[in-house]
Amino acid sequence: MTDARPRRLSGRAKFLVDFGPLLVFFVAYFFGRRLAPLLGGIVGADWTIAEGDELFLSMGAFMPAFAVAFLYSVWRERRVAPMLLVSGVVIGVLGGLALIFHNKTFVYIKPTIVYLLFATALAGGLATGRNFLKTVFDGALHLEEGAWRVLTRRYVAFFVVLAILNEAAWRYLMRDCDLAGAVKCAGEPAWVQLKVWGFTAINLAFALLQGPFIIKHHKDIASKDGPGA
Repeated sequence: MTDARPRRLSGRAKFLVDFGPLLVFFVAYFFGRRLAPLLGGIVGADWTIAEGDELFLSMGAFMPAFAVAFLYSVWRERRVAPMLLVSGVVIGVLGGLALIFHNKTFVYIKPTIVYLLFATALAGGLATGRNFLKTVFDGALHLEEGAWRVLTRRYVAFFVVLAILNEAAWRYLMRDCDLAGAVKCAGEPAWVQLKVWGFTAINLAFALLQGPFIIKHHKDIASKDGPGA
């Protein structure tokens, strides 16, 4: 008989899918200018990155890294993870626009749009009687329906707060910068640090804070099905 249970990524693979592209973005931004001549020398090319173009380089490296992570996730799990799909579409559109028009604004607003889309999707699901957060967890959590609704409302509010935080951060840090120019912006490295490490830490902290609530409302499927199930 064919095993119909969904396949899930191992802990290590899940970590690489979620954080591997972010690490590529970080390395490309902070070390790309030094690595480009070295890599160019290996293939016999003269590769240089102009000062101020670090964000375009990191986005150009991040997009294919995310595509590889997304395709690996689909291949291994035999399904399309909804949040990865939403992120992938936004990354492809805004990343492409940033590179085509050479305007960093599209990169700065990407987290804002992703978080607002997550919040809108979850809120819309609640309004129409569907719980998309439950779908995202794909059987990893077993909660009462009322608990799922409470948890979803919390994540809606959380994603809205993250969107506001990103907007406030990039607009303040880049307030005196030419976003369409190639001049290095003094506040940009701080925003990149916030995007890569700050938002990651905030997301993990928020998830950990939901632990007591999840434990309190967790359903023991095995005990409810009975010993003979």
